[in-house]
Amino acid sequence: MAKHRLKLHDFNQEYSLLAIHSNSEIFKVAHSLNGSLKISLKRENDIYFENFDYKYSIYKYVSSKYKSKMFLFSNKSLNSSKVNTETTLFNEIDTSSLFITEFPKVEFFLKIEDGEFNIEELIFRINNCKNIMSCYLVNLKRDKSKYNLIFE
Repeated sequence: MAKHRLKLHDFNQEYSLLAIHSNSEIFKVAHSLNGSLKISLKRENDIYFENFDYKYSIYKYVSSKYKSKMFLFSNKSLNSSKVNTETTLFNEIDTSSLFITEFPKVEFFLKIEDGEFNIEELIFRINNCKNIMSCYLVNLKRDKSKYNLIFE
């Protein structure tokens, strides 16, 4: 039987990706976005990759009126791993991993699929949220990063 490998162009999906900088937890950012944008982001099952212990939080909103979806997800994951040596001061070491490695300083991303939105207006409203320091539009260059954005 022949194998069919999917290429990135097989997933020709239109979306906008916004980088969000914040010192707050993701649930506080989701709450701020819900109030400012009049949406209802709800918690979904964490994103995780096989063979890794990293988990990334994700919130989702589906708009039937605008026929669009929004995903708020964390870019950083922390994992505590046990160390079996007696030479270290601590028995657990926190390691982190990035969901999108191209932007190591970004805490969260908001992916907007489909729909007709004024992105500049959306960014302006997000930048005025209480728990958000800055927000801006980003473009991904690496295929691996684009592939990671296929949630469904």
